[in-house]
Amino acid sequence: MKRTVEWRKSGRTIAIVIIVVFVCGFFSWSINRIFTIRNIEVSGEGIHVEVEENSFPKNLLFFPVDTLTAQILKNYPLVGSVKLQKKYPGTLVITAVPREPFAVAGVGGEMYLLDNVGVVLEQYPTNIGLPAIHIAMPKAQAGITISDPAISAAIIFLRETASFATISDIITFDSSALRAQTESMSIVFAQQSDIPVITRTLQMMISGFRIKGKLPATIDLRFDKPVVTF
Repeated sequence: MKRTVEWRKSGRTIAIVIIVVFVCGFFSWSINRIFTIRNIEVSGEGIHVEVEENSFPKNLLFFPVDTLTAQILKNYPLVGSVKLQKKYPGTLVITAVPREPFAVAGVGGEMYLLDNVGVVLEQYPTNIGLPAIHIAMPKAQAGITISDPAISAAIIFLRETASFATISDIITFDSSALRAQTESMSIVFAQQSDIPVITRTLQMMISGFRIKGKLPATIDLRFDKPVVTF
């Protein structure tokens, strides 16, 4: 009698285990079946992006969005940002946003279009209305980030002043400084300075002069106390 009860208990346990395994397997199969990626839509103005589909899981629920985003940004340096959207049950939408032109850099025949972090977008740009950085550049290919300290400083200065000053040109002032030109004012600053800090000072100064109704001809930011001339 004891053995019969034990066999019955063991049988129930085995049956429960089988049912649980079956239910879990069916659930897993259903999830994979329903949410399998069947379509990848890629859009991006002026940019052609290809995705290595075999390198990623086929399940949309558990798709590694961050990993694919990082891969696209690495493989396509002219892409500024990537947006991935999951459209259930089985579509992945990838929107690649190209880097935007910000400035033109170079002298003579070697002119390049740059974005706001110094990535080369194209050579011999035809864009007009962008700030010009008149500093010599070596030959560079699209997608390369410019490492020249003078050009990097100029890009940062343009970026930090974009909200309150319209800079048309930046040129070399001396071996350690640059000069930015607006319509009516020259601004001299050191390449190695903390540009976000000095541009905050510059913004306050320009605001004060505008209130007074007269802008200076030159502001020299190379010193602890800026030098102003009218």
